[in-house]
Amino acid sequence: MTKMTNKFDRRTFLKATGSSLLLPVLPSLAGSDMSVGQNVGTPPKRLCCIFFGMGVSLPPKEHKTHKDWHWFPHEYGTNYSYSKSNQALKPFRSQMSFLSGLSHPRTRSIYAHSTGGYFLSGADPLTPIGNSISADQVYALYAGGQTRFPFITMGSEGGLGDFRRPNTMSYTAAGQPIPSLGNPRQVFQELFGVQIGGKDTLKRKFGRDRSILDAVTPDLTQLHNRVSNDDKLRLEQYLTSVRALETRLERAHQWLDVPKPKVDENQFQLDIDPIQDGPTAFIDSMYQLIHSAFLTDSTRTICYQKVKESAGGLAARFPEALGLPHHHKMSHDFNSEGGYERWGTYDAYLTERFAGFLKLMSETDDPYAEGSLLDNTIVLYGSGTSTVHNPRNFPLILAGGKNFGLTHGSHHKFDEKIPMTNLLLTLLQQLGTPVDKFSNSTGTISEILV
Repeated sequence: MTKMTNKFDRRTFLKATGSSLLLPVLPSLAGSDMSVGQNVGTPPKRLCCIFFGMGVSLPPKEHKTHKDWHWFPHEYGTNYSYSKSNQALKPFRSQMSFLSGLSHPRTRSIYAHSTGGYFLSGADPLTPIGNSISADQVYALYAGGQTRFPFITMGSEGGLGDFRRPNTMSYTAAGQPIPSLGNPRQVFQELFGVQIGGKDTLKRKFGRDRSILDAVTPDLTQLHNRVSNDDKLRLEQYLTSVRALETRLERAHQWLDVPKPKVDENQFQLDIDPIQDGPTAFIDSMYQLIHSAFLTDSTRTICYQKVKESAGGLAARFPEALGLPHHHKMSHDFNSEGGYERWGTYDAYLTERFAGFLKLMSETDDPYAEGSLLDNTIVLYGSGTSTVHNPRNFPLILAGGKNFGLTHGSHHKFDEKIPMTNLLLTLLQQLGTPVDKFSNSTGTISEILV
């Protein structure tokens, strides 16, 4: 690993990242057919949630790096300036907002590495279930029937992780984690890959799975009446999972006669190794696939856990591939010489990748609605800790959603008594979801609305 000095040349750092240009999927390339059929009569409303763990560099006012490397803008309202951490977002000032002060009051005292699992639910971790439905799944239950995939869950680690360090942001109505797709190849195969076995083989498989569920469900229902209350809770979780599988099978069968969009895989770097080859192409490829999923109307709900809240995760090693210390180490060594600057430099790198995604979305005309993809997509970007695993004052950026009544261009400061679930409820309502409460919400946030 490259030894870091106390001073940084930011230009040299950016050159070392091998920064790639995020490119859109191009229908004109051979083998590409972006049409998907089915219901595109209603202009789509999309939700994209992106999470990064470990918090951000927030040097205090008395520190010499406070002006340059403090992630949040120093000013509130519309007349705010960008620090070096977020310079890349300047072109999108009118399409995004900074939000500070919000967090989940019920998770402020839990093990900090667990915050990613509650970022979109705000659930009480002390309940017997341990979690509750995440906001993306609330929207997927409402709008997911209009697309082949009700939702797509992505993560740099993939799978479930463990209870304390989840690899996913998405949770079912029973509070169960939904596995994430962990690399560009997996995401591409899910969205655009050829179905193995042909239509007749898949129909037979659906029939077998359907028969198994039909046989099991009555026995589980009878068992529910004979067990203790605690066991009923566990059994209800299982039944909810079974019902979710039933719905998934039914939806897969409905879409069996609708071919997947034909997208040339050569437009992506699908087999990139984020450590050996560097994380830039890996992250950008995941962003490109999100863009492609929305462009083809394959889904309208996507979550991407870019960096999990864990010292042992794959993404925690991304900075090392760029010549910086391990991500978790940086988050603890902020008081050492050059500590805030090193951490802020990596913040800037993650922001630049995000800015590339916003550029891609904003410069792509929406095929199914007026305006750009970004105008018709609400993008929530943030972390479940502010600094040093502190689950307060979440670093949050809200972007897009112009056609859903969101207004941007400000840095909004909120009292920490206001739960972040108020923000999630507001976004769900602007997407048209018929809900008047979410988790422990106490109301909506009017400051982000026209």
